Amino acid sequence: MSDIDIESWGVFQIFTGGGTGSSFLIDDRHLLTNCHVVAPYPKVAVEMRDKRRAVGDVRRINPQRDLAIVELAEPLEDFEIFTLSEEGQLRAKQPVSILGFPVGLPLSLTEGVVSHPRQLLGDQHYLQTDAAINPGNSGGPILDDGHQVVGVTTCKHRGAELVGFGIPSPDAHRFVEAFRAQEAVFGVECPACEVLVEEAKRYCDSCGSNLEELGVLSHFEAPDLHPVVAFVEGALARADIDPVLARHGQQNWSFHSGSAPIKIWCCCSEHVCLSSPLARPGKRALGDLFRYLLSPEHEPYAFDLHRNIISLNLTIHMADVFAPEGHDELGDQIAELIRRADALDNKLIDEMGCEPAPETQLTFLKEGATA
Repeated sequence: MSDIDIESWGVFQIFTGGGTGSSFLIDDRHLLTNCHVVAPYPKVAVEMRDKRRAVGDVRRINPQRDLAIVELAEPLEDFEIFTLSEEGQLRAKQPVSILGFPVGLPLSLTEGVVSHPRQLLGDQHYLQTDAAINPGNSGGPILDDGHQVVGVTTCKHRGAELVGFGIPSPDAHRFVEAFRAQEAVFGVECPACEVLVEEAKRYCDSCGSNLEELGVLSHFEAPDLHPVVAFVEGALARADIDPVLARHGQQNWSFHSGSAPIKIWCCCSEHVCLSSPLARPGKRALGDLFRYLLSPEHEPYAFDLHRNIISLNLTIHMADVFAPEGHDELGDQIAELIRRADALDNKLIDEMGCEPAPETQLTFLKEGATA
C-alpha cells in the first residue's frame, strides 16, 4: 500500500473521557469502531484532518464482540469508504495492513502478515497478525492487499510483541448489516443471542438471559462525573466549549480556540493546569517580547518558555475546585484564558516577531486577530 495516500482514507480518531481510539467509515455518516473505545459514553468526539472535532452519537454496540457504530450529524465527503469482506477466507502469511492512531500519533500505517486466520481465544475467534498494534489503534481497519477490511483491530497480547488481534470481518459485516435495519436510536446486542436490547431491562426478551449480570444495563446509564471532571466541563460549557469535543482521556482535555491549542489536565493531586502553547520566540526584539510576557497586566495568567515554546498558563488549586462558591469566578478565568489565547498567538506572531508553535492551526490563525 506504499502508493496510497492514507490521508484520503476514511479513518478517524475518536476521543472520549476514557481515552482515544480509531474508527473507519462504512458509509459517509457512520463509523465502525470497538465497543471499548466508546463505552460508556453515548456521545464521542471524532477528529477531522484539520483538527476540528465533530460530535458522534453511539448507535449500536456489542460488548461481547467489541464492536460499535458511531453516527455523525453531517456526511464526510472526499474520503474513502471501506468495504467489509464477507468471505473471511484468510490464510497464514497473507499480507495485511493496519490503519489507526497509535499512542495518539497522526494517522499511521503498519504492515505485517496473518499469523493465524481464526485464532481461538476464550470462546471467540480472532484474526491474529504480527503487524504492530499499539494503544490508540483499537477500532481501526485491518486491510488485505485489495484494500478490503478483513478485520477490526481490537488488542495486542500484553506479554508479547507482534502478537495482535482483530475481529474477523464476517462478524463485523453481520453487525453492520444488523445496524442497517435498526430503527432504535440506540441499542446493545445481547451477549447471549445478539438480539438488540433497546432499553434497560433485567432479562432479554429473546433468550431470557439476565442482562444485569451480563453488564448490559450499565450501557444505558450515563457515567458518573468525577468532581474535577464536573468542574472543568462545567467551566468549558460556560465558555461555549462542548465538553464532549474537548475530552482527551481521563481528567484530560484538549481543543483549539481558533488557532490556539488549549490543554487542561491534572498534573498532580493538588492542581488543575491549563496551558496554551502559543508561539516560538523569534530572533529580534527579544527584550520587548520578554518585558511584555513578564508584565503584571496578565495576572492571574502567566507565561512560560519551555523547549522554546511560549505558553499561556493558569493553575487552579484543588481546594478551589472543591469549593463551589468560587466556581463562577474560576469559570470566568478559564473562559478568558480561552478567549485570550486565540488573540495572543496573533499578537506574538504579527507584532513581536515570533513564529507559530507546532500545534498552531495556521488555517485559523488570522481569525483570532481582533478577538
